[in-house]
Amino acid sequence: MTTRVRFAPSPTGYLHVGGARTALFNWLFARNLSGKFVLRIEDTDQSRSTTESIEEIKESLSWLGLDWDEYYRQTDRANLYENSAKELLATEHIYESDGALWFKIPENEQIIVHDKVLGDVQFQTNELKDFVIRRSDGTFTYNFACAVDDANLNITHVMRGDDHLNNTPKQILVYSALDHNIPEFAHFPMILAKDGKRLSKRHGATSVLSYRERGFLPEGLINFLARLGWSHGDQEIFSREELIDYFSLENVGGSSAVFDEEKLFWINHQWLQKKEPEEIGNLLKDFLVKEKIVPGDELDQLNKIDFTKMATLIRERNKTLLQMAEAGKFAIVDYIDYSKTPVQKHLSEKSRNLVKGLAGELAKLDNNEFDAKKIEEATRDFLKENDAGLGDVAQLCRVALTGRRVSPGLFQTMELAGKRKTVDRLNEVTKLH
Repeated sequence: MTTRVRFAPSPTGYLHVGGARTALFNWLFARNLSGKFVLRIEDTDQSRSTTESIEEIKESLSWLGLDWDEYYRQTDRANLYENSAKELLATEHIYESDGALWFKIPENEQIIVHDKVLGDVQFQTNELKDFVIRRSDGTFTYNFACAVDDANLNITHVMRGDDHLNNTPKQILVYSALDHNIPEFAHFPMILAKDGKRLSKRHGATSVLSYRERGFLPEGLINFLARLGWSHGDQEIFSREELIDYFSLENVGGSSAVFDEEKLFWINHQWLQKKEPEEIGNLLKDFLVKEKIVPGDELDQLNKIDFTKMATLIRERNKTLLQMAEAGKFAIVDYIDYSKTPVQKHLSEKSRNLVKGLAGELAKLDNNEFDAKKIEEATRDFLKENDAGLGDVAQLCRVALTGRRVSPGLFQTMELAGKRKTVDRLNEVTKLH
């Protein structure tokens, strides 16, 4: 039998990291076994479901590279639920009361969930209550629609967060009443914050797309999510192909994983280092435009920038595309507001005179020779002639060029800024009071 799994989000908000991890584990499981990954939107609660949420969920999965083989919306499948309800009425598994249809819980039975992650979990039917399957307004409820869909779509494995574990015995009863095969189950322990509490926005559990806006790579976030509760020896960095090859439920832990955003930054930084500089440069350029980090009237400057060189120079010190964009913006924009920089801390009569003189020397370099090597030679010769060292001018030059205390190597920074910006900015800071 072909392995068939589903990711079944409710479109009542954005896709958060917990949901994304559930989707990832299902996707990896299906791809590992050459099975099918079904995306099923559970939008039976029309009062809370929105089209915007559906589109955001789909966009989030697409950005992460979690492609689906089949797509369904429960609101398109009401006839299926209606027919299943009629079948259960005929077999007296359900009854009508106050305009609603109720599922009748059998007495004195034990239900065992053979969970692939948590082990066997037992439930007593005497501890369950009859539950509504169709509301008085004609809409169907989650537990019924979910079970009917799983049966109808031949889902072989139901894998989800352990917050759904208490729904499982009710759904097993529905499968059995409809005489359908019961799928295998795997419930993943919830992701916790460092303080041991349930993950929330306060802990960084924002939408998947917010991580895109913050400049994380999809490879970085996927790698991080995979390691939230799953492991393969001591390996930390995984390509998508490795994740598919190595993934199995046997290596999913039975205890809660801890969300550590610092580890996400570290993993993302590894991926920034792994990718080719040209690819990172192209991503950086697109990011600058999409997130409007470069003012619209300066977008034409982008075509003058060597983004491959920029990526090579600044990715070592920065962990996201956003950090890289902020660090490299100096080479694109024409104007730096020095009132918002620490430039005054580095201005003295000595540094002012030296930097003014250095600007004059650099202005003499041929435009085609304005590279780090030539810049360094000219700078060191000038400082030697003036009985000074690089430490006398480095920080003032750095802030003049970038507006920041930290940058790539000073001479590489000058090369990236280009001759005109370098000379103009060095001259400009010497005029500040």
